[in-house]
Amino acid sequence: MNKPLRLLHVGTGGRGAHWLDFIAQRDDVTSVACVDVDERALTAARDKYRCEGFTDLAVALERAEVDGVLIASPSLLHGPHAIQALEAGFPVMVEKPLAANLAEAVTVVERARTLGRPLMIAENYRFFRAERTVRKLLESSAIGRVSGAVCVDRRDQPSRAQGSWVKRMKEPFLTEIAVHHFDSFRYLFGNSPTRVWTRTFNPRGSDYDGNGAMEALIELRGGEKIQYSGSFVGSRYQYKLSIRGDGGTIETDRSRVWLRRTGERKLSLVEPVPMPDGEPLRYPAAGMVAMLAQFRAAIEQGTEPETSGRDNLWTLAMFEAAGHSASTGQFTAIDDVFGADLRTRAGIG
Repeated sequence: MNKPLRLLHVGTGGRGAHWLDFIAQRDDVTSVACVDVDERALTAARDKYRCEGFTDLAVALERAEVDGVLIASPSLLHGPHAIQALEAGFPVMVEKPLAANLAEAVTVVERARTLGRPLMIAENYRFFRAERTVRKLLESSAIGRVSGAVCVDRRDQPSRAQGSWVKRMKEPFLTEIAVHHFDSFRYLFGNSPTRVWTRTFNPRGSDYDGNGAMEALIELRGGEKIQYSGSFVGSRYQYKLSIRGDGGTIETDRSRVWLRRTGERKLSLVEPVPMPDGEPLRYPAAGMVAMLAQFRAAIEQGTEPETSGRDNLWTLAMFEAAGHSASTGQFTAIDDVFGADLRTRAGIG
C-alpha cells in the first residue's frame, strides 16, 4: 500500500470536521496538522484527532510536514488561504466555493498554474452514486436528446446548523448550496453554461439575514434548459431532479435513480453504477474516497483532477452570473462575466 497521504487541515468546524472524522477512520491518509483561529475548536480537534494545532496558517505551512493542504475555512477565506498554501509550495484541495468571486478565483487558478501546483475543488455532489448513475444514462443516450430539466431542493436547514458567517451572508443559499448544483448540472450534461436568470429572496420563517432561497433558469451550450428552485426553509430535506429527453425521462432523489422511456407507463428503478471500494454512499462522507484518490493522483502523478480549479471556473462563472442577474432581474450571459481576458489568465482557450 502507498504511504499515507499527509494533510494539513485549514478549518476544523462544519465541513472541516466532516473531513477530519472521515480521515480518522482510514489508514491511507492522515491528518498531521490543523489550523483554526478558534482556540476552543482547535483544542477539541487536537484532542480528538491527535493533530498538531496552529492558530496561524503561515506558521503551520512553515512547520508542518505534509503532502497537501485541505481548506475548509469560511467561504470568504477560501481564495486567500488557497493562494497562501500554493505559494508556500503545497498542492491544495479547497471546499467550494473556490473563492468569493470569479475574479478572485481566476487569480487563484492563475497562481496555481504559474507555480505548477495541483489545485482541486471538493465538489462532492458529482461523486455521489446517483449522480454517477444519471451521468452514465445520459452518456448512453438512454432518453435520447435532452431538452431540459427541473431541479427542486428544499431543506430544513436554519442558520444555526451552519457556520456563524453563513447567517450574515447576503446570498447564503446561492453561495453555500446552489453553487454545488451548478457544478452538478455541468457534470451531468457535459456542457458549459451560456446564460442564467436568477431571483433570490428570504422566505417567511427564515433566520438568515440574507436570501435563504432562490429560483433560476439556466441555459447550457447543448441547448438544455434547467429550471431550478432551492430553499433553506422547508419542513424536511427534499430533492428531486427530473430530466426530459425526446426518448424518455430520468428522475433522481440523489439516493435512487429512475428511468421511463417513451411509451412506458411507469418509472423503473435503475441499478446504480459501482463505486470505489470503501466509498460511503451518504452525506457527509459520500464522495470522499474518490476525491482523496484524485487529490493523491494529482500530487503523485501530476494528473489534473476532474474538479480542478481550472474546470471549476465555469461553475464560478455561473455563480457570478446568477448574482448579477439577481441584482438586475435580467438574464446574464456567461461571456459577460467570464470574458476572454479572464479565460486567458486562467489558461482556458
